[in-house]
Amino acid sequence: MTEVFFRDYLKLSKKRVPFATAVVVKHDIPISGKSGDKAIILNDGSLLGWIGGGCTNSIVIEEGLSALNSGKSKLIVIDPENKSDNGPGEKHFQMTCHSGGSLSVYVEPVFPRPLIVVMGNSPVAISLLKMSSELGYETLWTVTPEKENETLEVDRIQKTFDLKNINLSSPCFIIVCTQGENDWEALESAMKTSVNYVAFVGSRRKTETLKKELSENGVSPDRLGKMVNPAGLDLKARTPSEIALSILAEIVQLLRDDNTLDNQVVSESEEKAIDPVCGMKVDTELTKITFQFKSQDYHFCCNGCKTKFKNNPELFLIAS
Repeated sequence: MTEVFFRDYLKLSKKRVPFATAVVVKHDIPISGKSGDKAIILNDGSLLGWIGGGCTNSIVIEEGLSALNSGKSKLIVIDPENKSDNGPGEKHFQMTCHSGGSLSVYVEPVFPRPLIVVMGNSPVAISLLKMSSELGYETLWTVTPEKENETLEVDRIQKTFDLKNINLSSPCFIIVCTQGENDWEALESAMKTSVNYVAFVGSRRKTETLKKELSENGVSPDRLGKMVNPAGLDLKARTPSEIALSILAEIVQLLRDDNTLDNQVVSESEEKAIDPVCGMKVDTELTKITFQFKSQDYHFCCNGCKTKFKNNPELFLIAS
């Protein structure tokens, strides 16, 4: 199971898909989930892996989606006792499954690494790729075949400027530093994307000339107005490495601005119901465990709660 978990983890990371992980850190028998069990929660509410059955799954899925929205990790404690949360980053749920036992699950959101797309083979481009790797960012180098540097450590190399088939989901930053070689082709491809940060390394005079040509070829004035030039923070940079540093300093500044990460938030369903047995909120789009009583549908976190309700509906409706 562990091998499958990491295979799925790497596969989703490579596709730049946000997800949450759930790892069982403690259990008490006879719960079916065991310490070390792992699962992945996708933003559509599906679960890959195993952390226990019944009501455990529905709780972990809902808290996984919540972690994706908040961007914060948390510890989930599920046990038979009815008690409040013990501290920051911890959330308590009452165990309602017939099996009993208790489970502690650590839930952590995982977002794509910042993607730095470097277009061109100039000294600034080489410095950008080296520094980006040092920062732990994902790197994509688009370069013509005759200019490829096979000794450079890059996550991906594409021997064309075409970005149509690349997942450029946020956070993503495109820097065009072709330095006179295929400037127009690279910049046109970058402008056709929806990436907010597209920087061009070049003089203002050259930039204005290229903007005019791109406008004549159908690129909207609004899109051209968002092009970043001069690229980077004003650090009085002179050398290629200093220019690369100023660009990455600007990117770091943008990454630390919470507003730039808004589109990482995964929307949760607004369709919520209350389980009449345990009182837990149930996402009616993700959990399909229902029972109709007196022409009204009731939703449950697990089959255990549903069975209790079916045996004596009035008892739980009076209590609620």
